[in-house]
Amino acid sequence: MDKFTFLWSAGRADFIFMRLSTIIFSLLLVAVPLRAADAVLTVAGSDLLGPDFSAGVTAFAKRAGLTVTLKLAGSRAGLEAMQAGKADLALLVFADDEKPPAAPLVARPVAFCTAAVVVPAGLPLEQVTFRQLQQVFSASESSPPKFWFNLGLSPNDDWGRRPVSPILCGPGGGLSYDLFRHKVLATPALRAAVAVADDPPAAQRQVIAADGGIAILPLPPVGRRDLKTLPVARGSREVAFLPTAESIFSGDYPIRLPVQVVFRSDAAKRLLPLLRFLYGADAVPLWQGAQLVPLPANAREGQVLEFEAM
Repeated sequence: MDKFTFLWSAGRADFIFMRLSTIIFSLLLVAVPLRAADAVLTVAGSDLLGPDFSAGVTAFAKRAGLTVTLKLAGSRAGLEAMQAGKADLALLVFADDEKPPAAPLVARPVAFCTAAVVVPAGLPLEQVTFRQLQQVFSASESSPPKFWFNLGLSPNDDWGRRPVSPILCGPGGGLSYDLFRHKVLATPALRAAVAVADDPPAAQRQVIAADGGIAILPLPPVGRRDLKTLPVARGSREVAFLPTAESIFSGDYPIRLPVQVVFRSDAAKRLLPLLRFLYGADAVPLWQGAQLVPLPANAREGQVLEFEAM
């Protein structure tokens, strides 16, 4: 090969290399915004989760390099957004007589609304039934119990002679107010004697201040030695259960309503980072802050395995 041919071949190789480099660089520039676009997720759903929950999800998204738009305007609006293809994932609450959406949508529980029955720690009552709660709280009762001995305590006991003071946590307790009235009471109307507290701390204070308080709270109180949570049974012959994550998830605790994660099954892979977060340990305080009970750890782990296999 003469000198001229060698130089021409080398120059042609350089030219081809430069052209390929330009093409590859251009493709990379196009690919970056496409990946960013894929990372934009819209989450719709219940308006009961609150600002702290939204802030927690937004903080996770920032750490994970995702852009998450939250449109928590209500479960009905969230379902409509999912069905119209305007949301990637929804957090929805369905009434007992409503069926979660079917394929191609996937609906799985991620947390539960519940209602805990809380009394002073010294009250010698070990459990309570739906019938007893109806007697205490329902406006349909013609002869509601005035004293605790009317509910089975000894009339000779100091507690038995104390008046029954019913308290229900209001809108600040999330869904527990409506859940209790519609799930436990024969009719949702409350007795005039029922005091409605603004939020859980106010309800707890009223239980202690009242001579014989009994309150319905969204969650069992934590770290309170002066209060205790009663196990609840549907009937007098049924086993009573405390509102633990395990008993709520299994359905043994009778006062519960799930919050469902809803998404298209073909979007599972793309949603995995967000799904892992919602079912992970880092999200547990967010669910609890929204007055909800997250799934127990083993159930959360099993649910993530299902999503990963989709």
